Amino acid sequence: MEKPPFHCPGTMLRGAAFFTLLLLWSVGATCAKAETELPEVQVTDKKEVKPPAKEGSAESGYRSDSASFGALGNIPLQDTPFSTNVTPGELIENRQVHTLFDALLTNPTVTNLMSSNTYSSMSRVMIRGFTAADQDELRDGLVDRSFTAPPLENVERIEVMNGLSSFLYGFSESGGLINYVSKQPSPKPLASVAVGQYGGGINYAHADFGGPIPYTNDRLTTRFNAYKESGDTYINGSYQQRTLLSSALAYKLLPGTVLKGDIYYQKLDIQGLQTYFNANGGNWTGKNIIVPSASSFDPSLQYGQSYTYDSSEKALMGAGLESKLSDHFTFRGAYRFGTMYRQYQYVDATLSDNAGNYSESFTATPRQHEWTHSEYALIDASFDTWKFRNKLTFGYVGTDYSYKRGTDITKALAGSSNIDSPASIAEPSVTLGSSNTYQQQFYDNYVLGDRVEFTDYLSAMLGVCYGQLVQKAWGPATSISTSTFNQGHFSPSVALIYKPVPQVSTYASYMQGLANGGTAPTGSANATQILGPSVSDQYEVGVKTTLGNMNLAAALFYIDVVNDYVDPSDNVYKADGREVHKGIEVTASGKIIDHLTFVGGFTLLRAYVDNVQSNPSLNGNIPINVPEQQARAYFEYELPFVPHLTASLGANYYGKRPVDSANANYMPDATTFDTGLRYQPLILDHKATLILNVSNFLDRRYWTYYRSGDGLLLGEPRLFAFSAKVDW
Repeated sequence: MEKPPFHCPGTMLRGAAFFTLLLLWSVGATCAKAETELPEVQVTDKKEVKPPAKEGSAESGYRSDSASFGALGNIPLQDTPFSTNVTPGELIENRQVHTLFDALLTNPTVTNLMSSNTYSSMSRVMIRGFTAADQDELRDGLVDRSFTAPPLENVERIEVMNGLSSFLYGFSESGGLINYVSKQPSPKPLASVAVGQYGGGINYAHADFGGPIPYTNDRLTTRFNAYKESGDTYINGSYQQRTLLSSALAYKLLPGTVLKGDIYYQKLDIQGLQTYFNANGGNWTGKNIIVPSASSFDPSLQYGQSYTYDSSEKALMGAGLESKLSDHFTFRGAYRFGTMYRQYQYVDATLSDNAGNYSESFTATPRQHEWTHSEYALIDASFDTWKFRNKLTFGYVGTDYSYKRGTDITKALAGSSNIDSPASIAEPSVTLGSSNTYQQQFYDNYVLGDRVEFTDYLSAMLGVCYGQLVQKAWGPATSISTSTFNQGHFSPSVALIYKPVPQVSTYASYMQGLANGGTAPTGSANATQILGPSVSDQYEVGVKTTLGNMNLAAALFYIDVVNDYVDPSDNVYKADGREVHKGIEVTASGKIIDHLTFVGGFTLLRAYVDNVQSNPSLNGNIPINVPEQQARAYFEYELPFVPHLTASLGANYYGKRPVDSANANYMPDATTFDTGLRYQPLILDHKATLILNVSNFLDRRYWTYYRSGDGLLLGEPRLFAFSAKVDW
């Protein structure tokens, strides 16, 4: 029986040999100098202990041992029944990446989707075959819905939690969520300056400094980041510039009580956007459509027009308070407000024949605005019941999101182009109206969770969330959804964690999720309509272990959600049947041997739709854009014959993905390779870092993404990036 969409509510020998020879040489030299002298020898059993490497650092092999989990706060990974992957900031910096697309390339559980140089300028990903966006984008545990590329220069690490998370965050997508953890105020003085180039010709400068403020007895600490970039991208005639200013403060009000504040401002402008390609009129629901070979295209060409652009501006500010009320109670509260606008005009291309001829359509949009209020207020309580240790958390997590936009204007451009020689077509004259349509969503989530330790080996995590979603819309119905609803539901979660030995953690869990309904894509008969919220189910078993200097994890999962899709029989976006995703994901990070680091793993997924009533022929098919295999492998090797020099090599496998609900056509699979060198000497007692990276160094041509209503997007060509940085 079909579930309703929503119920209303490694070199020891070499080292030993070296030190033995050194000792023999030393003794021989001493004897040759004075045969009658007998040196005093002291024997001790004490060994010099090297301090542990900083968590997430290159020295640690980019290992992370903890992460933040919503209402539960920051806890060790091995103490949680969740599949979580952390990308440390040092890995992001050493790979010289500036977009989410590239930052998560070492994460084998994530599929990259949107590119930041398209008209929406967003970087979005897919986790376990489901899009993670909107309510699944967080900064420091607070929802940060955004219609622009998120800045990474002020990010300490990126946490990706796979699977349902309603118990922790309330309403969220079924695949997982992304949490950007900001760089925190520093208790010690720090400063660094970096300059570099990436993306084909984008030059940048970045300053990061902080520490305690004088005359405050180290009670007030700060962190500031300033970043500026500008230059040509890899697309002919394309130019990009971005400015980021970021600040964070922490003030110790009382022992155990800290007040925090943060703010950032980003301005992004891109001229000459990347172009999507449709084929045969864009009728992707037919069975005779053939995905053109990406080898016929040159990603450095401007297939659209140089006057396309995307402009956005965003400000984010917030405050938080953490206070240890007593030996048993702690309060955590935070509020953040974000406001932004974006405006763009872009060109879509439609291939008209097999000779590479295509037509273009031009779209311009009035300025869009959004406002996000996010907050939480939580109490943590630690106490014993009988012989059991309890860590209880309860409180409120909420988001208020508002969006305003106007109606897009689309015009067909005169003439045609060819992929070998794109034509320059004059910009059409358009008159844009005002932004006059509004949409507002209120997400209220009341959470209660308990981590119960029965013994040192066995524990449980129990929780429930009551989530309520209210959506309102008003204004003309042509540019935004007018769907209105008010629904709530209880979402339970239960998990058992068993540690046979301290280094091994196994778990089994069940979680129910609350998800907002999907939005009908452009080109569907009911475009912009938002479907009602739904309930999802997830079953998962997993194991996490530390083996030597490696962190290893594996998870088996089964997710059952409502199937939202565009029905090819009537071109209506609807909820019909179920969508099932089941698979295995394996991740690893750390030092294989002393000088060799590995980060990566793989995901094997079986995704299909089932119980579709209006079009049974779709049953068993893979949902659009979902890859069933993907793998990542990133290596770093510290070259022993050249001090301070590290070489890197990365391999990225993208599995094939269907571009239509009938599974008649697929984006083919592809593998790309990256390489790099990092040199880190000391200059005048200051640490210097010189980095050269080459992404896609074999220059593989491939399709990276399919966007419903727009078409296919080319992957990036071979690109060089280099930087120079000095730390104080």
